[in-house]
Amino acid sequence: MKILYVLNSARYGGMEWHVSDLVRGMVSNGNEVFVWCPNGEMSEVYKRAGAKVTERSITKDIDRKYIKDLSLFIKENGIDIVHSHELKAVCNALRAGKKSGVKVSVTHTHTPISQWEIGKFKKYLNIKFYSHFVNKYSSVEIALTESTKRVKVKEGIKENKIVVIPNGIDTTKFDITPNLRAAYQDEIKKRYQIPKTAFVFGTLGRLTEEKGIDSLIKAFENFTKLELFHKRDFYLMIVGGGRLEEELRSLIEELNLDGKVIITGYFDEAEKVKYYSTFDAFVFPSLAEGFGIVLIEALYMGIPTICSDIEVLTEVGGGVAEYFERGNVNDIANKMTTIYKKVAEEGITVSEKSRLWVEKEYSMQKFISNYLNLYKKLLGE
Repeated sequence: MKILYVLNSARYGGMEWHVSDLVRGMVSNGNEVFVWCPNGEMSEVYKRAGAKVTERSITKDIDRKYIKDLSLFIKENGIDIVHSHELKAVCNALRAGKKSGVKVSVTHTHTPISQWEIGKFKKYLNIKFYSHFVNKYSSVEIALTESTKRVKVKEGIKENKIVVIPNGIDTTKFDITPNLRAAYQDEIKKRYQIPKTAFVFGTLGRLTEEKGIDSLIKAFENFTKLELFHKRDFYLMIVGGGRLEEELRSLIEELNLDGKVIITGYFDEAEKVKYYSTFDAFVFPSLAEGFGIVLIEALYMGIPTICSDIEVLTEVGGGVAEYFERGNVNDIANKMTTIYKKVAEEGITVSEKSRLWVEKEYSMQKFISNYLNLYKKLLGE
């Protein structure tokens, strides 16, 4: 098969790494893979994974020149499948696919538009725009979970258009010995001047509105006011960068949490396992998610984990994570207290149960196999 992935971002992020996994999986199974994306860190990742990358950005909601050039590219390269990701790339790629006569168009907006943190009118228009294009031109719309599928149906996408394929992770990246885990923890704590005996709450992801990081910072302030705080050093590590970084730093200063709450900024993907190794507990306060890949990464690392009770995360985390009310600062603080006491009193540092759950439900092999089967079915093979 000749497969083209289209996206309008080349930053580090969940959707972008999802595409990277697809590229590696499809190349390793003997397919010819192409990517259209802007210039950036991830364009280099796609090249190293074996894709032929064209660096192009979409400059308008409907970019006629982009559509014309993409249509010509599809024809000249004999592309069998165009798989596009997120609103702007989907709408432009669908138009190009229609124009070129491509056999199959697969579309995927990872977090449903109705859950985006944008104005109501803009959200309404985007939903109408997206569902119209998908219903008219797409062969299949991907949903990462059953709960996401239900939301997409409510947004107006035809149910028979939607196929559920969960994300997967390459568990080999996170298979480390206890000694190496301890060495990584020492390295990160030394880098950020965190005492060796400190208890570290951690989260990881892009710093945008839907991630709920402001609620986590406020919850950590509440947590630090408890009596137990005076018996031990506690820190909160926020691993990632994004447009809200300076705003969140200002909030940390305003709450007098300087030195206790650490924002790393953008980080090298190769160091992700080092940060997970440093966390004594993982907190995922997201307000909206398409899946929540960092949740299953943390669970595979066996880190005691608490997260928002949004439907998609309760589906993905099942019975191996614990949950707090979405955006509720007091409830987050209470659950942080609960998870700390559980770790401190029961001595639980790594959960084998959560590792086995991820291995069973979200393996990379299963993820790639699901897409290969879908692509072949759509091509009539």
